[in-house]
Amino acid sequence: MRWSHTLEPEWLSITNLHKGLMSIDCSANSALCNEFDIISYPALRYFDGHGHTKPYRGPRKASAMTAFLKRAHRPTVTILDDEKTPSFQSIDETVLIAHVNSRDEHITNAFRDIASQFEDRVSFGLEDTKGVTTVECYNNRDEQKFTLSDLSAVDALSNVLKSCMAPLIGEFTRANELEYLQSGKSLVFFFATSSSEREAYVNKMRPVAKMYKEYLNFVTVDGDEYAEFAEPLGLTAGAFPALSVQNPRMGQTFPYPEGADITPETVGAFVMDIVQGKVKPWDGQRRQDRARGHDEL
Repeated sequence: MRWSHTLEPEWLSITNLHKGLMSIDCSANSALCNEFDIISYPALRYFDGHGHTKPYRGPRKASAMTAFLKRAHRPTVTILDDEKTPSFQSIDETVLIAHVNSRDEHITNAFRDIASQFEDRVSFGLEDTKGVTTVECYNNRDEQKFTLSDLSAVDALSNVLKSCMAPLIGEFTRANELEYLQSGKSLVFFFATSSSEREAYVNKMRPVAKMYKEYLNFVTVDGDEYAEFAEPLGLTAGAFPALSVQNPRMGQTFPYPEGADITPETVGAFVMDIVQGKVKPWDGQRRQDRARGHDEL
């Protein structure tokens, strides 16, 4: 299975660093896997040594799995105070902290409920306050902070957590395709075949994505797995890395010049040229030469 092959090198890279990690072949040990409700694989489970297990549903990356192991050793909700809170804010990629007044016990209960649902991906902290009850969420990966003071809506906590967990530059897949296309924002697609290349793009493109986040969703695409996504965006399948901007609402696509450098400066300029009408939408015909620069489009 492709996902097993993708996971294997990431898994092997952490087995030497953490004791107690082991792999089970479910095809050869079906009874054991059935006992722990493993219905599809690869699947990851954490056993706490006291008869309890925690499923892992995060990215199949060594860094993310290592973060999960650290999280699993902490309580589902960590009790904080003025001294502990500042350091806890940066303990994980996503941290949700509730500052709750004692009169708002229902908020504490709702907070613990959502913590039990997302404990495999998020660190949760709870602090008493004599002031107004507030919730703060820290997306430390993208250096974003979300503050929630109006907790009257039933889904207020889940909504702020969803916004906080969402990466500034996400991975576009068949599973989330519809969500992105219906977001009401234009999409900036970056295709690359290696995860390291996509990660490098994310790291350098964050400032641009943050600047335009109200209007654009920046996403990466695995060029090996989703190569067929390229041609409808005016790109040549397999000629990666490549980039294209799409406005789903208007049905317009703006392929980035093939072979041109993809940098924060050039992508930012390309987006501005689209906004100012200097780049014409792709007409659906295969162009023979996009490498001459978007000023020739």
